[in-house]
Amino acid sequence: MPQLLNQLVTDAQLTIDFRMENADTPNTTGQQGVQVKVKGLGEQRISMSTESLVKKTQAFGLLE
Repeated sequence: MPQLLNQLVTDAQLTIDFRMENADTPNTTGQQGVQVKVKGLGEQRISMSTESLVKKTQAFGLLE
């Protein structure tokens, strides 16, 4: 049981790595992103670590 709890706490502390960057610059993260137009900023690319997000939400769900 302590090993499971340690893993859940570790997963709950993961960073999601949410990024918004200019769509004209090369993608340095290796993650796929979605391009959107933002007023005043132009074309932007939004990306995040979905694997970390899933692990984090599942850990919080089990810790509840």
